[in-house]
Amino acid sequence: MKKLYLTRTAPNPRKVVILLQAKGIDVDDMDDLDVFDVDFSKREQFSESFTAMNPMQTVPVLTLEDGTVLNDSQAICEYLDRVYGERSVMGNDVVQRAKVCSMRRIAEFEVLYNYMLAFQHSHPSKAERVDQVPELAPKSIARAAKALPYFESFLKDNEYLVDNQFSYADIVLYIALDFGRILKVDPRSHGEGIARFYEMMNERFGFKKPATS
Repeated sequence: MKKLYLTRTAPNPRKVVILLQAKGIDVDDMDDLDVFDVDFSKREQFSESFTAMNPMQTVPVLTLEDGTVLNDSQAICEYLDRVYGERSVMGNDVVQRAKVCSMRRIAEFEVLYNYMLAFQHSHPSKAERVDQVPELAPKSIARAAKALPYFESFLKDNEYLVDNQFSYADIVLYIALDFGRILKVDPRSHGEGIARFYEMMNERFGFKKPATS
C-alpha cells in the first residue's frame, strides 16, 4: 500500500490534494493509498519515525510499495499525474508540458516561495526553526507583487495560464495567491484577470466551511 503524509493547510501538500481533486479523485478515497495527517502543532514532523523516513522533516511525503520515498511536492505530483486519471494536468504533449513547467516554475519561485519566505521570517510559529530576519518579510512580499503583472498579462484575456486549458500551473498560482492572504495580501488586488481567476479557482478548490445544523 502506498502512503501519503501531508498537512492539508500547508501550500506544498495542497498541490498534491488539489492535483488529484482536479483529476476527479478524492485523496481520502483511494483503494491503494493510505493518507496520514502530520500534525505540525504537535511537532510530529520531528518524530524519530518520521525523520527516519524523511530527514528533511517536511511534507508531503509519498512512499511506494517498493520502498521508494518521494519527499518533494513536484516529484509526487508528477508521479500521481502519470499514474492516476486519464487527462494529464501537466500537459498533453511535449510542448505543452514544457510550457506548463515554465509557467509553474515562475509561479512557484517568484510568488509562492516569496510568500513562504515572508511567512517564515515573520510568523511566531517559525521562530524556533528559522533564524528570522524580519525585514525580509516585506521585501519578499514586494518581490511577489512585482511578478504578478506577468500572470495578469495572461489572465486578463484567458481563463487559464497555458493554452487556455486548466493545468498544474494554475494550481500552483492559485495556492500562491491563497497563501498570500495569510500575509494580508488580497489576491483580488492585482488586476481583474487575477481576481477572476482566484475567485474561480477558490470556488472549486478552496477550503470549505463545515456545514452548520
